[in-house]
Amino acid sequence: MQDNARKITYGAMMIALFAILLAVSLYTPLIGSITMFFIPLPIILYRLRYDRTASLFVTATGIVLSLLVGGITLIPFALVHGLLGFVIGETVKTGKSKLYTFMATGITLIVTIMIFYVATVLLFSFNIIDELQRYFMDTQEQVTTLMTSYGGGLPENFEEMMASQMLFYQNAIPSIFIIGVFLLAFIIITLNLMVARRLGHEVAKFPPLREMKLPVFTVVLYGILLLLTLLVKTEPGTTFYLTLINATIILRTLFLLQGISFILYYMHKVKLPNIVAVIAVIFGLALSPMTTMLGILDSGVNIRGWIGKDKK
Repeated sequence: MQDNARKITYGAMMIALFAILLAVSLYTPLIGSITMFFIPLPIILYRLRYDRTASLFVTATGIVLSLLVGGITLIPFALVHGLLGFVIGETVKTGKSKLYTFMATGITLIVTIMIFYVATVLLFSFNIIDELQRYFMDTQEQVTTLMTSYGGGLPENFEEMMASQMLFYQNAIPSIFIIGVFLLAFIIITLNLMVARRLGHEVAKFPPLREMKLPVFTVVLYGILLLLTLLVKTEPGTTFYLTLINATIILRTLFLLQGISFILYYMHKVKLPNIVAVIAVIFGLALSPMTTMLGILDSGVNIRGWIGKDKK
């Protein structure tokens, strides 16, 4: 009876905290920009302490309570963060790796956001993709007008270059969305599990970035994409073109991270101070094309094996 009472009391506390964090995040802009990352925390803490069925009930109750606190406006946010909290708590509680938790959280975010995207298009006739495309077109016109007003004239083929650049950004929206979602998932996991660890829960840790190693298959796939770009004529706006552009952007982002990983690995092996490693990473990001090439080499060739070798 005492255990059940504790479970109910703790559940009520976590539900109340969940609703408070939601309301603060939505209605308090300055503080809310920080608290929004911790909305899943009450669900995570409850799942780490109690069973799956009780956690599902607490999650559902928190979502329903958000309707009473902030009306229907809070429902999408409550649903997304409630599911995130349950998924993170479930994967940690069942002993999954940190990478598994990261992938599961990212996929959950993508699926829920896509569901709400479709719902807004069908129910409210609001398409965020169309709005972004209009934004790109307006930006192009504003830049052209600004250059004409203050530059005295436009460079040769300026409008064609601007149009091509804006078209590229429009076509790259899916890859930017995916990268942004997984970056958000990483931030949410890192912050919430750091708090959970402080509260005494055992949670897995991400391995150091210097240990990151992409499989050789990624280099082969990137090479195939480059060959397709050179050999196959693609028309902007086609499905093949969209797939090619977005797959290339995602792979280049991964190779950039792999290059940063190699830099950190080298700094660790030669035992340089952390401040030197930070400066090296900043330069690596500034020289991203070279760092990306370094990441490709690190993935395809075992150049790490040369570091620290006996020079004799």
